Amino acid sequence: MHYIGIDLAWTYANESGICVFADNGEIIYCESQVFSDEMIADIVAEYAKGGAIVGIDAPLIVNNETGARYCDGAIMREKIHGRNLSVFTCSKRFMLNHYGVVRGEEVVKAIRKRMPAFALTGDISDKQHAIIETFPTGITLGLFPDAFPVKYKVKHKVAFETSKTEMGRMVSLLQRLGDFDPPVHNIDDCFQHSSGIQAMSKKGFKNFEDKLDAFLCAYAAYWLANHKGKVFGDDRDGFILIPVIDEKEVRDNNRSERIKVYNKLIRDKIPQIIEDNGKKAIVKKVSGTEYLNLLNAKLGEELQEYLDSQSLEELADLVEVVYAILDFKGVSRQEFEWIRKQKAEEKGAFRDKLLLKEVSES
Repeated sequence: MHYIGIDLAWTYANESGICVFADNGEIIYCESQVFSDEMIADIVAEYAKGGAIVGIDAPLIVNNETGARYCDGAIMREKIHGRNLSVFTCSKRFMLNHYGVVRGEEVVKAIRKRMPAFALTGDISDKQHAIIETFPTGITLGLFPDAFPVKYKVKHKVAFETSKTEMGRMVSLLQRLGDFDPPVHNIDDCFQHSSGIQAMSKKGFKNFEDKLDAFLCAYAAYWLANHKGKVFGDDRDGFILIPVIDEKEVRDNNRSERIKVYNKLIRDKIPQIIEDNGKKAIVKKVSGTEYLNLLNAKLGEELQEYLDSQSLEELADLVEVVYAILDFKGVSRQEFEWIRKQKAEEKGAFRDKLLLKEVSES
């Protein structure tokens, strides 16, 4: 039996992620590239000979011409671990107008053409070959409610460094799955830690994100084959199925206390402040490129927090990170001020409040 996760691109020009688990909890395939429907069906068929549950992040049944699917509204109305989810609502008309195809439906057709034994169903209790619709944000909330939300997606108005920091936090959360039922044993083989993530380009990050989302879909299929999950909607008009762990089981390394994972740079006195509040802070000292990468991520985080709040305190945090970067690069405050003044003399400052609207040749 295998468990296959697909982070499906909604157009044929973009990359999809595919991840496959063996029945013993080993990741045996994890890739992101531009796949055709036939290529996806070939991969599924290769690993499904002895049975497979396939979890796909994409709308698989879209019968409604306009408006939203019932399952989309149902999952947003229900609190999961005390929180509400937001999902992308879709209709047949919207999908065809924007993407030219309901690709999830096409992929299901391609898989079932290759292997007619596959059923598209939210009830997988007795199925050897089943396809389900799931999605990574819901999986994350269902499995890691104490750490949710984890905002690792690259989005407009969110600093890229902030997304990188959140991705590092997501990868750290995946380490917990080694102690889950069922467990995953070789996560480190596929997903690198924060220092590697911080060095990624946007293209490399998107590739990594697709593989991670496929991994979450594969683990959802693996978990749901062993436990009863939450199903929203029905097999006729569309369903979404996600794992929802008993919150009493949200533990790290089987310890009894609640854990919150950060994996970010902190001010020097924060560990003592945490200890004074009766909690335990687990820290490590970093240096070199890892330290600089974390400083750069912190710079993006503090910038976003200032933009969100317009608070002078957040602006002070931003300046503190700038000073730390100067120290790392061996540049004194005086040297930096000289650089600032030289640039102001050359190009001016912002005192005149000028907005450049356009530039013409004449």
